[in-house]
Amino acid sequence: MPTKQVRSRGFALIAVMLLLLLLSALSVGLMYMVNSEGRSGTNDVQNSLAYRGAEGGMEKMTADLQGLYQSSQAPTVANIAALGNPAMRPTIANVTFNEYTLTSPVDVNGNPISTYGIISTGPNAGLEAEKVPINLATTAQMPGGQQVRMLRTVEVALIPVFQFGVFSQGDLAYHAGPDFDFAGRVHTNGNLFISDGGKLTFHSKITAVGQVIRQTLPNGFPTSSGYTGPVYIPNAPGGCDSAQPSANCIAIGLAQGSQVGGLNSANNPPWNGISLTTYNGYIINGRTGAQPLNLPFVGAGVGPVQIIRRPPPGELPGSQLASSRLYNQAQIRVLLSDTWQENHPLDTNPVQDADDVELVSQLPAPLLAITGGAGWAQNGVNVAGVGVSYFGQATTDCINEPATGNCDADFVVPPFFHGVAFPAPAGFTNSKPQWPTVDGWVRVDYLGTDGNYHPITREWLSYGFARDPLPPMPANNHVNTVHPKAILIFQQQADRNGNGVISNGLVSGVAPSGVYESTAVVGVNSQYNWFPINFYDPREGEARDTTSGKAAGSCTPNGVMNAVELDVANLNQWLKGNYGGTGAQVDWSKQNGYLLYFSDRRNMALDTNTAPQVKTGESGIEDVVNPPVASGVPDGILDPSEDVDGNGQKDFWGELNIGDGFGINTRTNPANPFGATRIAVCSTTGRKNVVTGARHILRLVDGSRGTLPTQPTGTGGFTVGSENPVYVLGDYNAKASENSWADPHADAAIISDAVTVLSNKWNDQNDFNNTLNMTNRNSIDTRYRMAIAAGKGIYFQLPAWGSTDDGSDGGVHNFIRYIEDWSGTNLWYQGSIVNLYYSQYATGTFKCCTVVYSPPSRQYSFDVDFLNPAKLPPATPMFRDIDNTSYNQDFTPH
Repeated sequence: MPTKQVRSRGFALIAVMLLLLLLSALSVGLMYMVNSEGRSGTNDVQNSLAYRGAEGGMEKMTADLQGLYQSSQAPTVANIAALGNPAMRPTIANVTFNEYTLTSPVDVNGNPISTYGIISTGPNAGLEAEKVPINLATTAQMPGGQQVRMLRTVEVALIPVFQFGVFSQGDLAYHAGPDFDFAGRVHTNGNLFISDGGKLTFHSKITAVGQVIRQTLPNGFPTSSGYTGPVYIPNAPGGCDSAQPSANCIAIGLAQGSQVGGLNSANNPPWNGISLTTYNGYIINGRTGAQPLNLPFVGAGVGPVQIIRRPPPGELPGSQLASSRLYNQAQIRVLLSDTWQENHPLDTNPVQDADDVELVSQLPAPLLAITGGAGWAQNGVNVAGVGVSYFGQATTDCINEPATGNCDADFVVPPFFHGVAFPAPAGFTNSKPQWPTVDGWVRVDYLGTDGNYHPITREWLSYGFARDPLPPMPANNHVNTVHPKAILIFQQQADRNGNGVISNGLVSGVAPSGVYESTAVVGVNSQYNWFPINFYDPREGEARDTTSGKAAGSCTPNGVMNAVELDVANLNQWLKGNYGGTGAQVDWSKQNGYLLYFSDRRNMALDTNTAPQVKTGESGIEDVVNPPVASGVPDGILDPSEDVDGNGQKDFWGELNIGDGFGINTRTNPANPFGATRIAVCSTTGRKNVVTGARHILRLVDGSRGTLPTQPTGTGGFTVGSENPVYVLGDYNAKASENSWADPHADAAIISDAVTVLSNKWNDQNDFNNTLNMTNRNSIDTRYRMAIAAGKGIYFQLPAWGSTDDGSDGGVHNFIRYIEDWSGTNLWYQGSIVNLYYSQYATGTFKCCTVVYSPPSRQYSFDVDFLNPAKLPPATPMFRDIDNTSYNQDFTPH
């Protein structure tokens, strides 16, 4: 028995030892497992940190690349690669970047390769763009050796603005009365208001960064009152190109906007489904993917309007803003100012030369001694084939009438001239005042094939600078009989009685009886035979669209515009070398044709809100809206709808000198350019006298199809860039008589403060005779083919005195401005409508339809040629966007 118990204890001991050994093995295994899991967990954390580091580096590279293309017009390969320098890498705790590179494929010249094609991804997918591929690579490493490598390929897309049917930097509104159908893609960086009195049809994608409003016009007027017509939007390519409605072309309901009512009402809950499902993304806003498109230089304190501005003194050449200015891109520059120094904006210490020409003649003596001394033109200009011609002079010396023809009773002695009290006794060499009917200094330069700008003012003036009482208009078979080769036209023959014919003798209808009218364009006293080229714009001139309390034939100083005319056909002949001058030496290869830049700052006042006070390119005429005042009389208070430059300041400084040339006092408090006293007879006083305020514009004449400049190959075209408003007189790049959009035509554009079209029937004298009688300013069918980038007005809430669209900016259908009775007439337009800013020179509010205009039958269409990069107008503005085309992690061991 004892032996048996001992054996039992031995077996128990062995079992316990085996159990302890098993438990020890389990403990060791568990310990190894815990340690292994700990190390694995630590590695996972470190790997995640490395991943986040690589991701942060990639985002930093992308942001820096975006910034580079914001600050540089065309970055080099070296510029792009420099973004990978150690100083540019992000600082992330415990993360080291072993690789941080940006590379771009290059061409044989070492420049980044670009291709033109369709953007494939992002909110701008489907747009045509010049695309620059760039490869980004980064490897992030942690202290423990964990690494993550990421690769990204991006496309820097340069997006031409004229491929849009309609583009707007700010809010965009459709609310035509009749049917409106203008194809092409639509984008606004603001809010979109869509309605129509008839039928509105879209054919392409619509993107609005703000809200899509269906319930009201932008002025708050409810669309339920007269604007309930169907608005058709496609949900597939070509969906609305045939019948409407259809399965792929659906009318959007009044309750289907992105907000339930007017602007700033509550968000509409079904909007996401409407935008992304019903319309398959063919109409989106910021909530469903739309993103803003801006010109590359736009940023804090720098707006899109700078594209048309002269550069300020001291601006850094080659900067993104400088490179984007049309002034610096142009092959031809035409500048007019009150002093010759102003026509050298980039010269710190300008030096006058013979091509700084003062627009005044001083022969025969004695005449007014113009400040600035004798200039090239003051002894007359020898115009080829015509003789010595002079710039016009006004005088009150009627003693020798009618023998010399140097007097007109309608001339008004200006109380001020260039801000100085006039007449100043020391300024005259005889007892009677004399002053220019055209004034200021002009300079014209061209960019040669040698890469330098060359002055050609005298060359251009030697082709002529004057015309007979009617402008050259092919549609009316009228040519310039005075200076047939004139490119820039500053003055017209003095048709003293306004009958359109120069009689070369005594004329009737002008007081005093027996005034003399001379056909002489050369010789002694011929400088007295000229009037300025003035006309009346009732949109600028009339505060409200009414005749109430206004005498027939009267007008306001604010509406009398002075024109410099550009004869487009003669410019084309000069560029072809047919005038025997330097035209063939202009470098057409810089652009897809030719860009002409125009800026007229004559009689522009200094901006009193700048320090130091300078001329900014604005007219300084903002006190024009005054919503609470039924008459629209200036009140000296800045309304939000008047602040067109967005500086929050009362820019009323340009309103003081408007009336000086007509003997009307606008130097009141507050200043009143609409005239507390109106010009009693606009057809005489307004037509004949010098314009002394910032009321100077460019008018394009003689520009029908086949006359616009193109490259010598016949391709490309012609763009006019202007700091001033541009008026297009008659057929432009097309012919109404052809009743079609015939070829060949030029790829044309106008980029300016504002654009107004005048029909083939327009006549300045008739305009002055009927300042308030719109129905006598009637039109005939006219065709225009050009892209337009320009400004519009600010809308304001419907005032108590208004109705329907009063307070609106006129909408897309009125972006191109009219000042005629177009009723019953076709206005044919083909192009692209682009609003980049508020107009800051032509600040008159939109108004219709009693005094200013009556709408045409709008035969508008998008020019699909602009979808072809080879057919874009010269200097087409480009937006920039960066899109990801691929993004992945590289798991290859290294």
